[in-house]
Amino acid sequence: MKILVTGAAGFIGYHITNHLAEGGHEIVGIDNLCDNKDLTIKKIRLSLLGLEPAAAATGEMQTGKNGLRFVRMDVLDRDAIGKLCREEGFDVIMHLAALTGATKARMNPAEFYETNVTGTINMLEAARQQGVQHFFYSSSSCVYSALANSPLKEEDHVDTPLNMYAASKRSAELICYSYAKAYGIPVTVFRLFSVYGPWARPDSIPMQLAHRIMKGAEIRVMNNGHIIRDFTYIEDLLEGTDAALDNQPFSISGVPYALYNVGRGKPVSFLSFIQSLEYSLSSNATVVLDPATPLVVGEREEMYADTSKLERELAYSPVWDYEEAIPLFADWFLENYNKTFKM
Repeated sequence: MKILVTGAAGFIGYHITNHLAEGGHEIVGIDNLCDNKDLTIKKIRLSLLGLEPAAAATGEMQTGKNGLRFVRMDVLDRDAIGKLCREEGFDVIMHLAALTGATKARMNPAEFYETNVTGTINMLEAARQQGVQHFFYSSSSCVYSALANSPLKEEDHVDTPLNMYAASKRSAELICYSYAKAYGIPVTVFRLFSVYGPWARPDSIPMQLAHRIMKGAEIRVMNNGHIIRDFTYIEDLLEGTDAALDNQPFSISGVPYALYNVGRGKPVSFLSFIQSLEYSLSSNATVVLDPATPLVVGEREEMYADTSKLERELAYSPVWDYEEAIPLFADWFLENYNKTFKM
């Protein structure tokens, strides 16, 4: 298949771009290479894809490993997106580009809305105009509100978002559904649960935890340590992506729209995750228990996935437990921390 991947220099975008290109798909990746704390590691990801970061930043199409191509482009540039899709005739669009993080969204709500919502509309509009066969959207478990109960199911309450980031992702989900309904574009949405692995975002929880452990800095855990998450290793997402590409969405209601939780499906406490990182990094953490509730910063106390729909409809079940994956992540971190990247 000929596939366009947005956000190809991001953590998930890099892994999916590399995975699909190695699998024999014809891949074109785009990314705006925005100037933020993630830019250094984005350039490293581009290098790992066989691209020259300086050349990639010019806006000229460049070819990397396994024939994948990359061009610097912003999902907010509707004209450029439309032109690229007309010229390339993609079968699939995998829309992964987004601004992330509840705290940053609180500080810049308009910027988050524009990128995460308007950017999604631009990609859907290009898909509509060019007759793309399958549109894939990467959403987030953050859309689940305080009214939903863990394990979280796709039909649970999501329309009272806890923060502006969640609001932007939920808005984009609804627009994806509307395009599937109005124009018959097959759309698959993945709600991702705490994905981690090599070359993750520096501001992601596992990266920050590893950094603070190695630095000897305090790790504050809210709710006196009672925080539950569903940590999902990147390899599980890659396998899930293959399953989604092989199973175009259908619906008895006539709307070709499918939405799936993608997580390990097992609750893991922050403290257990930190302890595993301590062991794998051979360094002790300084943990401080904070009585503040997660709701103060717009977070849920417990967040883990019911993946039965994923298993039932895509015949796929995530398999990587954190006890197995953290040593791999830690080995990568120790090999590269303060060497190929700094935090």
